[in-house]
Amino acid sequence: MPAPLLPDACNAGTAIRAYILVNAVVILLALAAGPRPEQWWGPLLQGVAVAEPAAAIWLSFMCLSRRSWRRLGTLWRLAVGVVAGAASGWMAQALVGSVLTLGEGGGLPDWRSALVGAALAAVFLHYLGLRAQALTPATVQARLDELQARIRPHFLFNALNAASALVRERPQQAEQVLDDLAELFRATVSRPGTLSTVAEEVDLARRYLGIEAVRFGDRMQVRWAVEPGLEGLRIPALTLQPLVENAVRHGVESCAGPCLIDVWATPRAGMLEIGVVNDYVPREGRSGNGTRVALSNITQRLRLLYDITAELRHGRVDGLDPPRYRVRIRLPL
Repeated sequence: MPAPLLPDACNAGTAIRAYILVNAVVILLALAAGPRPEQWWGPLLQGVAVAEPAAAIWLSFMCLSRRSWRRLGTLWRLAVGVVAGAASGWMAQALVGSVLTLGEGGGLPDWRSALVGAALAAVFLHYLGLRAQALTPATVQARLDELQARIRPHFLFNALNAASALVRERPQQAEQVLDDLAELFRATVSRPGTLSTVAEEVDLARRYLGIEAVRFGDRMQVRWAVEPGLEGLRIPALTLQPLVENAVRHGVESCAGPCLIDVWATPRAGMLEIGVVNDYVPREGRSGNGTRVALSNITQRLRLLYDITAELRHGRVDGLDPPRYRVRIRLPL
């Protein structure tokens, strides 16, 4: 058995997995009560009435007290989780029993509720230990590096294409684009790593749009709405630039006239929201979604770094003329 690591119970993914576990156990125990469905409902309702509050108590305790036991050794931290599971089971049974008189109706005695709570806590911690081994820092970092490396050549090739389109017609501007590209890559290579800041991501996106502005001129119009105070927040590197690059490739390139790109970053409902919206012209035989390589790449990195607490959504914005396409990322603050 791998050394269990106590979970971050404040994380939504941990809470959801805990509730799935306790409810699955309750359902299995209810099904074991008899072969007929009418024999299942009593144990199922009683089990849910105890299991749900017990899970809530355990998660609340583990979340609120995490700073106290994180400095303990592995075995002591495991003991904290198991004892908290036993106490949560006992407290939930006592609480629900006092309200619904489950003890008189055949509910589990207190010691059995405590034993089940301790056992479920141990099983859950064992699962988290296995999951932690699969997502060790070295493994995660290697995967993140791989995903991030896929973005950089994609970015380089498109920027070079922008410069090559100007070589014959406007050689001086092509030279300026290559100089800007060199500065841009010097900036990205000088700060390697998994995380960047909002300010660095905005600067990188501005540099890229500056390169593309030489090619498209007045056809590309950009509006920025980055709220002050967010500049120092750390977010995954190469998050914003691929979004504006997609807006250029599938928005500006499809428009014969002016194409508007809106870029924003704002706190909303306890999350950091970063988004890009662009005009586009639907083409026959295409859905208007464009390629989703960059979006898939960003989504995978968000899952590795934030589990389910971050999200990326994209799609058409209905009812607008010209049509617009929106990509929105939400990260925990």
